[in-house]
Amino acid sequence: MLDGPVCFRIHKMMEKYIYEIGNKGIKEVHGKKMPEMEQNDSCSYIIDIQADDRNDASKELQKLGLHAEICRNITEPSNHFQFDYFGEALYGELAYFSPQTKKSDYAGIIIHKNILLSIHQANEGILSGLIKTFNEFSENQKNKVDVEFLLYVAIFAILTNYGKLILSYREKIEELALDLDKKDTTISPKVFLESKSQLSVFSRALEKLFFTLSFPPTKDILDDNSKYQSYFEYLLKSMGIIKTSLKRTEERLESLNDHYQLLLQSKANKRLNLLTIIQAIFVPLTLVVGIYGMNFVNMPELGFKYGYFITLLLMALVAFVSLFYFKKNGWFG
Repeated sequence: MLDGPVCFRIHKMMEKYIYEIGNKGIKEVHGKKMPEMEQNDSCSYIIDIQADDRNDASKELQKLGLHAEICRNITEPSNHFQFDYFGEALYGELAYFSPQTKKSDYAGIIIHKNILLSIHQANEGILSGLIKTFNEFSENQKNKVDVEFLLYVAIFAILTNYGKLILSYREKIEELALDLDKKDTTISPKVFLESKSQLSVFSRALEKLFFTLSFPPTKDILDDNSKYQSYFEYLLKSMGIIKTSLKRTEERLESLNDHYQLLLQSKANKRLNLLTIIQAIFVPLTLVVGIYGMNFVNMPELGFKYGYFITLLLMALVAFVSLFYFKKNGWFG
């Protein structure tokens, strides 16, 4: 079992991990060169390069002696969504969504003989699911694990994490729905905007990965016995389930957002209704005040002893009758 990764510091923003996979499980190794790994037919290897700058990764690939065109292309991941051969090496980019940064990025994958190399941003844990899987899986295997199967398990681990992420998003959306049902709960529209933005980025990353899996390596595309082709077909089935689940999650968030907008509209209508009632009550009162505020000399009521009190009583009666009418007709509902 792997106790913990030991890394080689290559650059202040770059790290490299090497794992050896054999019939006794998976373990971290160091000090081995690629020719030494290639000569060991009994094991497969994973070289995990975590680099914030793809130019640093390109320089490291040159040191490892990989094909010059791969070293050049590694700096432009968006142009290589399809796996293809460069000499003996197979190279492609896997689009992925980062829950930490809420952004879409690429993980470069290179397969050279019995070695799988991955290049991605640091601290993303792209291969953590792969390492855990082989800790449990390899100990029961008598034969060497094929590097093609390593790629399959790596992508399947990413898809598994996506499935968990979608379920967590769905739970958060349902919690949001429960909050909306509480009359005293106020939710900021920013919550919906951020959630929709995250799901949109997530959806784009899935779409890019879907295209990658839809186009197996060119050299093997017509080979019915190609492991890549069969593995990609299995992954596409899992991808279909995830895409359907994500679509339902987006639809649920959209319907919840529509419900939220209706609630906001309802609250605004209630406020407007209240203002209308207040205005309707004060219109006749303002009329009375306006009449007796006119500066005519002959106004008989001004000389009446109880004129002021009668006017106040009249105004109160008008307000009371108006309130009674509005309540009876359901204006306060």
